[in-house]
Amino acid sequence: MAGVFLLAASALASSFTVRSEVDARKVGVEDQLQLTITVEGSGAPEDVPVPALVNLEVVGGPSQSTQVSILNGRMSQVRSLTWVLQPRAPGKAEVGVVKVGDQSAPAIPIEVVAGSGGPRGPSRRADPFGADPFGQDPFEEMLGRGRGRAVEPKLLVEASPSRTRLRVGEPLVLTYSILTQTPVSDLQFKEAPQFGGFWVEDLERPQTGPSGEAATVGGESYRRLPVLRKLLFPTKAGTLTIPPAVFRVGIPRQSFFDSGGVVERATRPVTVTVEPLPDAPGFSGAVGRYSASASLDRDTVPFGEAATLRFRVEGTGNLKWIDRAPEVQVRGAKVYPPQAKSDLRATPEGTSGSRTWEFVVVPETSGAVEVPALSFSYYEPSAGRILTTQTSPLTLRVEGGTVAAGVPATAAAGAPARTAGALPLRTDLDAPRLAAPLLGGRGVALVVALALLLHAGLWGADRLRGAARAGHTAPPRAVRSALKDLARAGSEAMSKEQAAVLVEKALHEAFGEVPEGDEGERARAVRALLDEVHFVRYAPQLGDYSEKIQALAARAAEAVRRWA
Repeated sequence: MAGVFLLAASALASSFTVRSEVDARKVGVEDQLQLTITVEGSGAPEDVPVPALVNLEVVGGPSQSTQVSILNGRMSQVRSLTWVLQPRAPGKAEVGVVKVGDQSAPAIPIEVVAGSGGPRGPSRRADPFGADPFGQDPFEEMLGRGRGRAVEPKLLVEASPSRTRLRVGEPLVLTYSILTQTPVSDLQFKEAPQFGGFWVEDLERPQTGPSGEAATVGGESYRRLPVLRKLLFPTKAGTLTIPPAVFRVGIPRQSFFDSGGVVERATRPVTVTVEPLPDAPGFSGAVGRYSASASLDRDTVPFGEAATLRFRVEGTGNLKWIDRAPEVQVRGAKVYPPQAKSDLRATPEGTSGSRTWEFVVVPETSGAVEVPALSFSYYEPSAGRILTTQTSPLTLRVEGGTVAAGVPATAAAGAPARTAGALPLRTDLDAPRLAAPLLGGRGVALVVALALLLHAGLWGADRLRGAARAGHTAPPRAVRSALKDLARAGSEAMSKEQAAVLVEKALHEAFGEVPEGDEGERARAVRALLDEVHFVRYAPQLGDYSEKIQALAARAAEAVRRWA
């Protein structure tokens, strides 16, 4: 069956009824039967589930039809869904209770017999819109002719665009309407609309009253009833054509000798001229009118913790298209890829609302870390050019830790210097509390001697590390300790920060410091693991990270077994 589109009822409050019926209560196991669920009224949910079936299975459907009657200035709507059911075995069967929203229809018992129950006539249900309940004109057989309509009903369908010339990404509203001089009992699409070259959003049907609005076509009066609205955004430049859509329209009986009927009507094709957008550096393709803002979730953080930077763009246009986040580079901090959130709704002017990108910012120095101004460029149709909106710079104060070279900040007294590579563990960030005692002359000499011996030892160790850098091997005790920590991180209940610290500690125990210039397979794998550990550790708590941590711990354990 062609796609079916509902006509919304005029009533705003939910008021509907549900009924279910089958075309036979006794069938053969070789036969099939039809289950029809009918929802009449307004405000019913779109989803009509199949009820529980006993000794029956669905072999076809659902087919769907919608009937809309406009009589005496009032609109009534009925939606029917039909499934084909096949009995499984002789015996008792049942179609269970039907539940749609807060309405329900009772269960239907069915008897299934062996073989076939014989031929059954087609299902005949009462027409809720006043059609002949007997299903046949008593004069048809006597007069030897079928019932027909002497005069073709005056009825038109149209597709009206809000504009026919626009740029890529600009919205247009396409409204499908029926213009009629007669009541309508059913409306379906025989050939549904096609929108090649457009991004499409659904819009609510305009509230024009149950009998529509007056319209004049060719000097004759009609009632125009909008039945469907689409919000279209052209995705490419050129001449785009929306092909005709074909409607099947049901006409109810008008008299005793009139059986009504079904007519087909097609819209005219709609042609739209689309101009390209100008090009400019940093332009994301946004069209409309927007403003941008930036904020930090807190102004001050301890060194080793993270802040969340939120960049928000708000306005109306094609913002739903835009998924590319702005480039954010913060001197003295590491910025992780963002997560995007949207609060958008379709309106005749375009998609309205906001899109927010959330960045995790991890300071790598103490003192003042500045988030630079962020910009967002968009094409403004009324201005006919690309405009740029920009945020103000933000300052994040970082307490404790050390000052990275070349980054203006206030050093924390006595704080240990941060080594290259991964961020230190939280336990490594605490400043030493023991002060060195004063030494006499002999003490100084002893310290100097020890320093010389230590220097010689470090020189020898450095030579050994240089010779074995391509294949670092950790002591067996360190490997066992690392694997034990990774097993705990992946199985025990702990916060994501605690688990991430444990995984990072295990990697450092097993692999030590991975030189930045080392591009071997092992070094790349360890650095990738550490990057993921840092992201999990400092990411905002937006959900459950347990599966992510388990997978990360398992991959780290595999790397330890393979390379450590």
